[in-house]
Amino acid sequence: MNHSANESKNNITPKVLSLVLIVACLWGGNAVAMKVALRDMPPFMLAGLRFALGVLIIWFWSKYKNIDVKINKQDVFSLIILSILFAAQICTFNLGTKYTTAGRSSVLININPFIIAILAHFFIPNDKLSIRKVIGFILASLGIYVVFRDKIKASEPHLLGDVIMLSSGFLFSILTIYTKKLMQRIGVYKILIWQMVFGLVPFFGLSLIFERSARYALTPELIIALLYQGGLVASVAFIIWTTLLSRYNASKISAFLFATPLFGIGSSALILHEAITIYLLAGALLVAVGIYVVNKSPNGLKQTVEL
Repeated sequence: MNHSANESKNNITPKVLSLVLIVACLWGGNAVAMKVALRDMPPFMLAGLRFALGVLIIWFWSKYKNIDVKINKQDVFSLIILSILFAAQICTFNLGTKYTTAGRSSVLININPFIIAILAHFFIPNDKLSIRKVIGFILASLGIYVVFRDKIKASEPHLLGDVIMLSSGFLFSILTIYTKKLMQRIGVYKILIWQMVFGLVPFFGLSLIFERSARYALTPELIIALLYQGGLVASVAFIIWTTLLSRYNASKISAFLFATPLFGIGSSALILHEAITIYLLAGALLVAVGIYVVNKSPNGLKQTVEL
C-alpha cells in the first residue's frame, strides 16, 4: 500500500471520532461508578474483581475473533513492567476517588493529555509538540477549569485524594507512551490481556495485606457499578482505546480525552443529581475549540502509522 493510501486510511474520520468519544463517555462515567462501588467494597479488591471480569471478556472476544494471545518468553519482562505501571495507575485512581469527589477526580486525572504530548515528543517518532498543539491544550484545559471552577478550589478534606489522583494521571501518561512503544512488537490483544492478568497479582495482593478488615456489602448498586467498570470500561473501552492507540498519534487522540470530564459531570448530574450550570456549557465550547486546534494541521487531519 502506498503512502497516500496509508494517509487516507488513517485520517481522523467521523467513525474514529465517535469511537474516541465512546471511550471518553465510558471513562467519564467511571469516577461516578467508582464512587458508588466504593461504598460497599474497598479499592484494591474492587480493582481486582473489575479487571478479572475485563480479562474474561477480552479473552472470550479474542477467541471469537481467532486472535492469538500467547506471549513469547522475550516479551514477558516487558509485559510485567507494563502490568506494574497499569496496576499502580489503577490503584492510585481507586484510592484517589475514595478520598476526593467524583468531580475532582475527573478534573485531576485529565492532566494526562499534557504529559502524553510532552512524552510523545521525546519518545515517539512523528508525534512532536507544536505551537498549535500547545494552544489547543491550553484552550481545552481552560474549558476544564471553567466547567469545574467551583470544584477545584483548595480543600483540606480532599487534599490527599487530589494528590493521589494527580499521581494517577501522571502514571496514565507513562503507561500510554510505554504501551505505544510495546505495540511496535507485541499485538494489541496480547498487551490488553497480559497487563490485566499480571496486574491481578498486586490488586489481590494489596487487598489481602491492607483490606482484611474492610467492610463488604453485595448490593445491587455495587453489582451494577462493577459490571459497568469491568464489562464496559475495562473491556470495551480498553479494546477501543488500545486499538486506536496502535494506529494514531498518541498526543492527538489523547486530546479528545479532554471530553472525558464533560461526560463525567453529565453522569454525575444524572446519577448523583448534580446541577448542570452555565459553566458546563462555556467549558464544553472551550474544550471543543481546543480539540479542533490540536487536530487541525496544514494537511487536514492526517495521521501517521507508527507500527
